Amino acid sequence: MTSTLAHALTTTLGVLMGACLLLVVFLLLIIRRYRKWLDQIGRSANRLAKGDFSKPIEATGPPPVAALADTLNQMAQQLDDRLSEVVRQRNELGTILSSMEEGVVAVDSELRVISLNSSAATLLQLDPAVTIDRSIDQAITDPELRRFVSQPLETGKGVQGEVSLARPEPSPTPPIWTKKALPQDADVQAADEEPAQAQPVDERIIEATSAILRDAAGRRMGVVLVLHDVSELRRLESIRQDFVANVSHEIRTPISAIKAAAETLFDDLEYRPEEPADPTVLRNFLGIIARQAERLHAIVEDLLALARIEQGKREDAIELIAEPLSPVIAAAVETCQAKADEKDISIRVDCEFGLMAEMNRTMLEQALINLIDNAVKYSPESSKVEVVALKIRSEVKITVLDEGRGIESEHLPRLFERFYRTDRARSRQMGGTGLGLSIVKHIAEAHGGRVSVESRPGVGSTFILTLPLPD
Repeated sequence: MTSTLAHALTTTLGVLMGACLLLVVFLLLIIRRYRKWLDQIGRSANRLAKGDFSKPIEATGPPPVAALADTLNQMAQQLDDRLSEVVRQRNELGTILSSMEEGVVAVDSELRVISLNSSAATLLQLDPAVTIDRSIDQAITDPELRRFVSQPLETGKGVQGEVSLARPEPSPTPPIWTKKALPQDADVQAADEEPAQAQPVDERIIEATSAILRDAAGRRMGVVLVLHDVSELRRLESIRQDFVANVSHEIRTPISAIKAAAETLFDDLEYRPEEPADPTVLRNFLGIIARQAERLHAIVEDLLALARIEQGKREDAIELIAEPLSPVIAAAVETCQAKADEKDISIRVDCEFGLMAEMNRTMLEQALINLIDNAVKYSPESSKVEVVALKIRSEVKITVLDEGRGIESEHLPRLFERFYRTDRARSRQMGGTGLGLSIVKHIAEAHGGRVSVESRPGVGSTFILTLPLPD
């Protein structure tokens, strides 16, 4: 019986050991299987961590593993959506900043540049690739502009104001464009010399505004600086102020002369009513009134002409027709011929045969009359004036050259402003209103062209009216 019990116990123990061994093998198989699934999920998680959301994790295996895979896939989708939104917002912000005319510079709390748009790079003459992460003291040399960045971090308040920045050095002025430099053949394309353009002022006026950058918790994290170039605005304001002052002065002068002459005649009649007026004195004062009234009439007519041209440009009411240029030049020369004959000045015309231009004939003729009349007016006796018209590339250039006293270089940038004169006394003596060249400029712009001038004291002046060729 004892042996039977021992045998039964041994058999039971063997069964239990076999069962345990099977259980261990089964557990090892399960662990190995789970490890394969977990390794697969781990590799996929590493791929997600690197930002690759293109391939989702396969939700295979037992429910816990499949649930883990589904959770990771949902998290990956949310991360992908948020990253896409961040990239979209960043691109939108970059597009907005790059398309802004205003310059934008952002710095962090340590005054290092963290952002710089293209307008700011142009205004400050900076290279964004070099400037980013540099100190503001290294990036911006102007001390007043640096104050706009540093002061808000110290005081917590933004700064607004204007600063003056030097412009880049202008390119050397090319030599004066004389008749000898003009190509004789209309098909010659080697005439690269463009007439000298009026150089801008030597400084730019920048309107700067700075403000504190704060994070979500309201802590100061840097400064944003916004820059706007108001140089042209200030220049136009200066021109407007000069125009108001000049037009007041120009009108006041003839009115004062008319008033003084009329008062003198009235006083003569009042205090000596019984005596007849001296015909010589009467003729003298009436002549003053007539001349000054004519001058006032000329000023008003020129102002009205400018207003009509500007209104036509704004409303696109100026009709341009492709016509031959030669008859227009001939008509302008004929109008000025009498004055030229009085000073024994010869006017030579050289216009390419069959040259066409898209023009408003009346307006273009007026512009040419103004240029030729000026050339005759300011040229010495027995000299010559040349009018040359030819095609250069896709443009028509009409050049009026004289042998006058020339114009100093400091006057050239403002020569086409209203009422601007290089010599006020001499201009009035010549009978000019100070509006002729301004009318020429506006007529050129109404034709889609431009006007420029080259001059050298003692050599003469060259006015170039450039028009686009008709389509």
